[in-house]
Amino acid sequence: MKEILKRLIIEIKPHMRKVIVIAISGLIYSLCYARLILTLKDIHKAFESGQSEKVAAVAALALGLSLVVAFSRYFHIFLMNYVAELVTNSYRLQLQKKFMVLNLSFHTQYAGGSGGLLSRILNDVRVIQDGLRMVADFFREPLLALLLLGNLFYLNWKLTCMILILLPIILFFLKRISISLRKYVLWGQENLEKITSTIKESIDGVRIIQSFNLEGVMSDRLSKESADYLEIRKKVHSRIEIMSPVVEFIATALILGIFFYFSSEVSKGTITTGDVLAYIASLMAINQPIKKLQESYVRIQETVVASKRIFEILDDQNVVYEDPAAIPFPSNWSKIIYKNVSFKYNQSLILKNINFEITKGQAIAFVGESGSGKSTIVNLLERFYDPTEGEILVDGVPLQKFSLKSLRKNIALVSQDVFLFSDSIEKNIWAGDFDKKPDQIPSRAQSANAHDFILRTPRQYKSMVGDRGSMLSGGEKQRVSLARAFFKDAPLLILDEATSALDSSSEVEVQKGIDLLMKGRTSLVIAHRLSTIQNADCIFVLKSGEIVEQGRFQELIQRPGEFRRFYEIQAGRPNPQA
Repeated sequence: MKEILKRLIIEIKPHMRKVIVIAISGLIYSLCYARLILTLKDIHKAFESGQSEKVAAVAALALGLSLVVAFSRYFHIFLMNYVAELVTNSYRLQLQKKFMVLNLSFHTQYAGGSGGLLSRILNDVRVIQDGLRMVADFFREPLLALLLLGNLFYLNWKLTCMILILLPIILFFLKRISISLRKYVLWGQENLEKITSTIKESIDGVRIIQSFNLEGVMSDRLSKESADYLEIRKKVHSRIEIMSPVVEFIATALILGIFFYFSSEVSKGTITTGDVLAYIASLMAINQPIKKLQESYVRIQETVVASKRIFEILDDQNVVYEDPAAIPFPSNWSKIIYKNVSFKYNQSLILKNINFEITKGQAIAFVGESGSGKSTIVNLLERFYDPTEGEILVDGVPLQKFSLKSLRKNIALVSQDVFLFSDSIEKNIWAGDFDKKPDQIPSRAQSANAHDFILRTPRQYKSMVGDRGSMLSGGEKQRVSLARAFFKDAPLLILDEATSALDSSSEVEVQKGIDLLMKGRTSLVIAHRLSTIQNADCIFVLKSGEIVEQGRFQELIQRPGEFRRFYEIQAGRPNPQA
């Protein structure tokens, strides 16, 4: 817990000037508020004296103190809330940045999926924000409680000492509650993560859900998770709310006892009515900082749990390593060599001792059944992962020696699963390289056979594509993706089954763009339809993570093997010569 609080303090440090103002305004508030309560005694004395000058002076003092209390409280609370916003916004930015540098294995293995990560960046950060807003109470309320306690000692020290005997009992009770509370808060955040994940799945998968009549299944799943969450929150609220009535009951009993005590003391003439009013007012006022500290204590437990979950992500080392002395990727390279490359994923060996070379300008294709390791080979080239064994060399230099930004700037990716940002068509094409001017976007779209359909949209290049391109057809999305690759104009091109999800008509249009895009570039093609790789310089056939065949298209269909089997299945004939 101490380490987590230290890290939160480090995050607050950049806003130290504001924190100083918060502390000073809290100090002023506490001093003036405690003094304001003592004016009850002064007012009573002034009235008893019968001198209007004294009454006016005390009234002016009370009014002045009230004004200072109001202004200091405003700055104290306003600035603390603003600092809480700044800190939590910083955490949101840090989390998003971390999500983008964590390698693909983290994202594919994370139990909660993207919905769980979304929960961390929204729900957990909100809990931290609520907790930080209560930090102001720790500047103000302890001092206020001490000053009000000072009032009580000043007015009647014997009675105050008797009251303080109850303090250890209250503190013990609070400690027991907090231990239980922290456990249930953690469970609650974990359940909220499941709920967020289920809601996101319901939205993202609405087409499949409706098609398979899964609405009831998803509703039941969310209902069960919500019921579990509500049960946990019920326990949390019961532990939070039990504190207030206990403290209030003790306070009420004390005040009644004090009234009886003071009634006898006033009748004896040992104290004045002003003393009684000031003492009761101070005692009732001290209930406020105690309740605030009690609430802050609860919030701190929640904040610690949420912070721990966020720090787990921020501290995760599952990132692609980048050499501090990384060099730019060369523009005049001649060969890329995969040397004894193996890759494990979840203890499963995906690639086994892969060896091959790519000469600049070649079109290389990879063929194989699902799970044979085709996509993993190209993912390693972009360093979404690093090999478990072996290395990838560019003219003898290990791939890890090049800066990630420089490496990826030289590679354009066109995949089967097209991702478009929820923005305009123009912005999605421009995303290929925002360092370039956008005036070449129309010509690049023409090269991708996208220009004509774009002109038919309501706002042409300014038309929005919707969430993940939902307002475009599959072929249109793929052509925008191709235009993005054309605009990037990278020398290395990866085509990951770019046409496999398209109908025949769309495939023809997209394939025209692909053929043009491949000209003059080094291309790595993951092929589903063998007809698209007839002109490849070399085809590698993979099976269970190993290269079992390699050669040109005509060579491979002439000899028995995996490639010829694929060809015969797709051609719908047993003899490739037929």
